[in-house]
Amino acid sequence: MPERDRRHPDIIFLKLRAGDGFGFTFLSRADYLRAAEALMKPAAKAQGIDLTDPEARQKLAYDYLWRYFFKPEGKVFQRDNVRWIAAAAVIEKYGVNGPVPQIVKIERNADGGIVISSADEFLKHPGFPLAVVVGKPAKGGGKAHFFASKRDYEAAGSQGLTDAMWLPQIVFRLYETTPTVVMGMPKSGAEGKMAVECRALAFGRKAKLVERKHA
Repeated sequence: MPERDRRHPDIIFLKLRAGDGFGFTFLSRADYLRAAEALMKPAAKAQGIDLTDPEARQKLAYDYLWRYFFKPEGKVFQRDNVRWIAAAAVIEKYGVNGPVPQIVKIERNADGGIVISSADEFLKHPGFPLAVVVGKPAKGGGKAHFFASKRDYEAAGSQGLTDAMWLPQIVFRLYETTPTVVMGMPKSGAEGKMAVECRALAFGRKAKLVERKHA
């Protein structure tokens, strides 16, 4: 789909400075709009805001985004409502009818401000994951780890399995080469053992997924 005709992003990344955050997938424009309205409608009602006022609507969405970045560990910020906040903020940035980039990132800039922009780096596929996301595309994504370089990814992935970094460490053990985004979720394996279901995202571009050879 040409970028000028795109009405929803395939994925929105919320990137915190520590390298963690979220990766939220949207399989349709309807899914994207529903996520935003799940935040906006009750928030506007609670605050007495008229959602037909563009300035008031944008201020409301950006206010919730600032709250998340100010205190991301807050108990109120669970996976679902952070997804709603991300969708609402991106809609207010690009408009309900778009066009919107295929991949969007939300992050702090050097001055501490929050920037919403196209994330074209995820379309280049350098051979390692720039993001490893705990979730499935059909389920909307979830928590994410971000890696700025292959060295950073290998340093995290080559360590023994930890609760904080288990999915990148499993992906590192399974694959020698990957597209820029790998998603995964635990699933029940044979004889009651736990396994991981992984999905690599290439966003319609050419990218390799090569399993690691084990002796």
